[in-house]
Amino acid sequence: MSRSFNSAGAVIAVLITSYVAVAAQGAAPAQAPASAQKKPLVPVATNTVTANPDEFYGEGVTMTAAVGAVLSKSAFSVDQKRVGQTMGKPKGPTDVLVIAPTLITSPDPDTYVTVIGELVKFSPEQIAKQAKDYKLDLSPEVIAKYNGRPVLIATQVINEKFVDLAKKPLPPMTTDEIALSKVMKQVGPAFTALRAGIEASNVEATAKNVAVLKQSFAETETFWKTKAKPDAVQWAADARKQVDLIAAATVAAKWDDAKAPATELGKSCASCHGAYRERLEDGTYRIKTAK
Repeated sequence: MSRSFNSAGAVIAVLITSYVAVAAQGAAPAQAPASAQKKPLVPVATNTVTANPDEFYGEGVTMTAAVGAVLSKSAFSVDQKRVGQTMGKPKGPTDVLVIAPTLITSPDPDTYVTVIGELVKFSPEQIAKQAKDYKLDLSPEVIAKYNGRPVLIATQVINEKFVDLAKKPLPPMTTDEIALSKVMKQVGPAFTALRAGIEASNVEATAKNVAVLKQSFAETETFWKTKAKPDAVQWAADARKQVDLIAAATVAAKWDDAKAPATELGKSCASCHGAYRERLEDGTYRIKTAK
């Protein structure tokens, strides 16, 4: 095996920890087996699995190995033997079938990948049970070859460039999403700075951020009017009214009177976010128009 494959395999193995942490935060990919979501992931080698498959069935595992054959648009085999290495005849097959229902791009043969998912005993019936929205696309010959052997139903397939080949790319932002995102990126920092200004009785800082928020909530109100979402329109209008109350209290130097409207302002924002904002897998947010 070349040094490049050695280093790539080692680096990918190190990255497993970060991917496990992401999965633990609840951002489970589509079609993730239930047990793989709930149980801690176990690092295993292909030869360990094939030697004692019963010990790993139903377990969520991570496996870094070389890609053997690409068997379909959603399936390939991996083997722990080193790329380019000549081995003596093993006692039995050491390769493991990997099925990734959400695979976008097949990995290249003779390259290393890290696959993460659940190990089960292969049969068409078991695959249908584990991945209900997935249609098995293996040939009869491949099905016969792997029937009764361990198969990893992968939710992540990470290649040497640290790209998850089983992660569907996010759709590009729409014109509406870009427009509202631009406004919201002003609201967050301005609201934080506004609260700090009120706490410090800072007229200049409070007035500056009041102006930003008034303009932003006016634009937000107009946006939701075009989408025929009266509840979102009302939340934006309520937020703008709270900003006006803060402005009046600031002019009168009544800082305690500015605190209650600031709290209500936060509630209006939270209500709208709960109804019309959704978090994507990459941690960003988009408009949720359906409600």
